[in-house]
Amino acid sequence: MRQRRARQGVPEDAPRIAELLEVNDISCWVAFEERFLVVEEAGEIVAALRFRQDFERLYLGFLVTVPWVEERPLAITLYAGAPDAARGLGLTEIRAQAPRNKTYLQQVGYRRRRGGWRLKITDHS
Repeated sequence: MRQRRARQGVPEDAPRIAELLEVNDISCWVAFEERFLVVEEAGEIVAALRFRQDFERLYLGFLVTVPWVEERPLAITLYAGAPDAARGLGLTEIRAQAPRNKTYLQQVGYRRRRGGWRLKITDHS
């Protein structure tokens, strides 16, 4: 099995992210207005995780996947890849909104705090 990797989406990804959003009944315009971390397989974006940032934190939003691939491994890839994105942006913390039952966040080091999930960024993570 190939190793999956998350990366920051680039403007050229927007049409492919829009298709993924539409498959998940989300308005495609979001792909052109927001920023995403993505997982790509065979030239197709199979998962996307919306994010935004402030001066210290990366905020992770909704996650979408193609319906024919299991969500859990794609989610783990995205959430595990978020610290690299945060470091690259010079940020010190990640905050994520996800249901309490999404244990894959805990599996990759996030901690449940005050209604959300948090991960402190260090140089060695």
